Amino acid sequence: MIREPMASFLRPVEIAIAAAVLASLAPAAVPPQIANSIARNEATAIESLRTIAAAQARFKGGAHIDTNCDGVGEYGYFGELAGTVPMRISVGNPCIPGAGSPPDDNLFRPLLRSAFGAVRYSCVAHRGYIFQMWLPDRTNGNLPIPAVREDRSGGKLAAPFPDPVHGAQMWCCYAWPVEYDRTGRRAFFIDQRGDVLEYSNRSANPFSGFPALPTYENGPPFDEAYSVPGDMGSPPRIGVPNAHGSIWWVVP
Repeated sequence: MIREPMASFLRPVEIAIAAAVLASLAPAAVPPQIANSIARNEATAIESLRTIAAAQARFKGGAHIDTNCDGVGEYGYFGELAGTVPMRISVGNPCIPGAGSPPDDNLFRPLLRSAFGAVRYSCVAHRGYIFQMWLPDRTNGNLPIPAVREDRSGGKLAAPFPDPVHGAQMWCCYAWPVEYDRTGRRAFFIDQRGDVLEYSNRSANPFSGFPALPTYENGPPFDEAYSVPGDMGSPPRIGVPNAHGSIWWVVP
């Protein structure tokens, strides 16, 4: 018995449906100019995160912010590092964090370009990527260390202020595409340790676009790249998937 090809048993409509299904499963072709732009934007995002880490180290070393008056410098937000908003100051006795006033409390010699001081929705857009800075929030005892984002327009001009002690020890920053698959694909992370981490960002709902208010969806939560959920003080989660399946790796 001679078997005929499977296609011969299918009606034209069935063949068309099968072809459409196969086409939907195939990866979409990306025009070369977009692919090149994505590669450039991703490389720029990695370099920008390393520049941010260097700026944070200089900022802390200069003790530009010391809200508990212990002589130890604290890390800053984008608006503070770029000198576009006043830095946090110490108020009261004993010292506690408070809001600074422009222009006297603005950083005299900014450590980041003014583009990184253009904060909106607590984020900065630069070369196809969105960047968001997190500093540690106050804790009660030895509970996990939560985080607090920058004000919507930059810096921190109202409570809750970052914790002064933990704020001298840690910070983190994420970067993700303005528009997934057009301005970038991968998501990136860096903290005070200095290693840039990457996540493929391939999921049904990739990180893409400015955080949607009021829930701040679209961007990574502060603990996305940490090994312990809700704890900014835990080590980065490298090579281990979380509940959503994301895996972070060190960028070479």
